[in-house]
Amino acid sequence: MSEEFIVSVTLPGTPEHFTRACSGSIRIGRSPDADLQLVHPLVSRQHAEVAMHDDGTFVVADLGSSNGTVVNDQMLNDASREISGEASLQIGPYVLRLAPGSVIQEDTFLSNISRNPSGRVALDSGMRVLLVDGQPAVEGLTGLEYRLMEALTAAQPRLVPNQAIGDAVWGSGLWDTYMLHNLVRRVRRKLEAKNLPADELIVSVPGGGYRVT
Repeated sequence: MSEEFIVSVTLPGTPEHFTRACSGSIRIGRSPDADLQLVHPLVSRQHAEVAMHDDGTFVVADLGSSNGTVVNDQMLNDASREISGEASLQIGPYVLRLAPGSVIQEDTFLSNISRNPSGRVALDSGMRVLLVDGQPAVEGLTGLEYRLMEALTAAQPRLVPNQAIGDAVWGSGLWDTYMLHNLVRRVRRKLEAKNLPADELIVSVPGGGYRVT
């Protein structure tokens, strides 16, 4: 017999936050037919499926989505993974928390979701300046550099898949991995020029994407 579970959904950087009581299995995606609809270009029509077993474990399956599904900070591409207890998912720009049970403890969920991360790296959108530890580090970001850091800081400190970054910076189908990695190198070099640990601030996850600390 399937168990009940709670899904808490947050869109970082916005006030958007809602919870849903579920049971059995649900499909998540952009399609109106999805059990849990997330409307965003980076979310596939049928993106992922979540099921809960009677022993309290979750099974998360990526349904061949364009951008993959991040499960507990690990990329899942067209595959499934079993998780015991609570789990954190990233689907497109959305962060989802899964927990067994039928009654949500809102304070617990909100304490685990960073809507306005207080990491080392931040972006001053008005001045187009990259901040590190609250101090200006890179001034005069180019348009591409700004969009790159905007995509990364919006999800901080979570992993952002390469596909999601590339589409946000250049647009769907208008980029390749060489362009993305080269753009990241450019920003890292500017950080290194200020004697800052660039590889620790912009972290590469092989085969997955990037995240900022």
